[in-house]
Amino acid sequence: MKKKIYINADVVTMDSTESSAGAFGILGDRFAVTGSEEKVRHWGGPDAQCTDLKGRTVLPGFIETHNHLSYFSLRMDHADCSTPPNTGISQVLDRLKAIAKETPEEEWVFGWGFDDSLISDKRHLNRDELDNVSGKHHLVITHTSGHLGYVNSRVLEKMGIDDTTPDPEGGEIHRDSSGRATGLLKETALFPIMGLIPKPDTREIKELLVRGIAIANANGVTGIHDAAIGMEGSGTRVVRAYRELAREGRLNLRAYLTLMNDLYDRYHDLGIGTGFGSDTVKLGSVKLFQDGSIQGHTGWLSRPYHDRLDTGHVSQPIMSQKALDALVEKYHGAGLQVAVHGNGDAAIDSIIQAFEKAQKNHPRKDPRHLLIHCQTVREDQIPRMKACGLMPSYFVQHIHYWGDRHHDIFLGPERAARISPLASSLARGLKFTLHSDLPVTPMEPLHSIHTAVNRTTREGRTLGPDQRISPLDALKAYTTWAAMAAFDENTRGSITPGKLADWVVVSDNPLSVPADKIKDIQVLETIMGGKRVYIR
Repeated sequence: MKKKIYINADVVTMDSTESSAGAFGILGDRFAVTGSEEKVRHWGGPDAQCTDLKGRTVLPGFIETHNHLSYFSLRMDHADCSTPPNTGISQVLDRLKAIAKETPEEEWVFGWGFDDSLISDKRHLNRDELDNVSGKHHLVITHTSGHLGYVNSRVLEKMGIDDTTPDPEGGEIHRDSSGRATGLLKETALFPIMGLIPKPDTREIKELLVRGIAIANANGVTGIHDAAIGMEGSGTRVVRAYRELAREGRLNLRAYLTLMNDLYDRYHDLGIGTGFGSDTVKLGSVKLFQDGSIQGHTGWLSRPYHDRLDTGHVSQPIMSQKALDALVEKYHGAGLQVAVHGNGDAAIDSIIQAFEKAQKNHPRKDPRHLLIHCQTVREDQIPRMKACGLMPSYFVQHIHYWGDRHHDIFLGPERAARISPLASSLARGLKFTLHSDLPVTPMEPLHSIHTAVNRTTREGRTLGPDQRISPLDALKAYTTWAAMAAFDENTRGSITPGKLADWVVVSDNPLSVPADKIKDIQVLETIMGGKRVYIR
């Protein structure tokens, strides 16, 4: 096995001493040595393959701890209904018409990313305009939050929904003032669609995944938590696709698979649980939901939404406290890791309560359960999270993409300033990770790090400056702490001898550039297991 050395580098090791180095060496797929060029050359000897990095910065490969990469990959060829590129609903409808024109009648037409709060029309889509796009296709458009969707009359009929259909628990079939279903489905009302949509086979999933993985690699990502696998109805095929890509040597990142609980049960019945697998594909956590999204008005708050004070709207939980308690205790008691989606502070209260109860009945020293998004967590909830073994994964990009609307519309100034309270978490000794929630926002770790450090919105407002954190701590949330979220702190997350050789070469050092320039840093190369998977 040939030794490889890399010299003339600015290496941010992120190791336990937070050291820097000028060179490093690898043997196979592992880091073998770090330090001065002299030390590394001595280790490599005269036969080592040497690469001069010309002073460029090297960081550990980024680990993205909550995203929906497989879901995103399967929808890459669908209509982009987001804003931008669309400014108005008419453009969205034109995009859908263009795809419908090329799609055989009776088949499905999909769109993704629609944002009613950013589009110039400032409203949701409705079934009538989707019927005008096509009444001969099945049309489904997902909201940017992923918690709402819009369908035409043909899909409503296929779902068995009419104007008299009652709302399901934890969801809503939206109706106009006359009581007519508008085609807008929220939360659990949307879920049944997943069982109706035609499923691609494993071969198709693999090829689509390869395209999605390439996008992740181009942004310096060498590890992901692919979340909520199974919700789209082809969960076992997605798991099989990841495993086959790994065997074929085409899986250019490390996948930690977070499965919906009903799918997870099928694996756990075979004695398979959290951490089962290899360095490239592992079974991760059990995924549960307890609310929706703030921008969709489905995040469960303890106080009414800022723009709905007159109605007192706070939304509702996905499931009862009794049901959540039972599921959390079931999986916690079985020694598994659980990841629960919670955006609103009332949902977070409910989630914490479930884990406090589970820990009391089945004490575990270091469960590292994940609280996903954790947008409006209150100060009093942070020590409770730490005490019961919850690790938050903050969706900090809410600040950039929706911060202005949280401030003006959904939450109001006071609560908006506290979304993703990173500094408060650090002050309480609570480690956390950061994530993109792809496809809700692009998978761009350097931009997430920039947002954590600066807390600037799309319109240039600074939202909660007291919750800013240092570039070093933001990097930890994508490297060392992110590795901890998968119990992998001994094998990845830093450039340390013995750990997997995953790294990214970037144009500038995020620890030394001006804070407001971090977003401008470019990924130049991405290496996973010593193998280059991206070059700019």
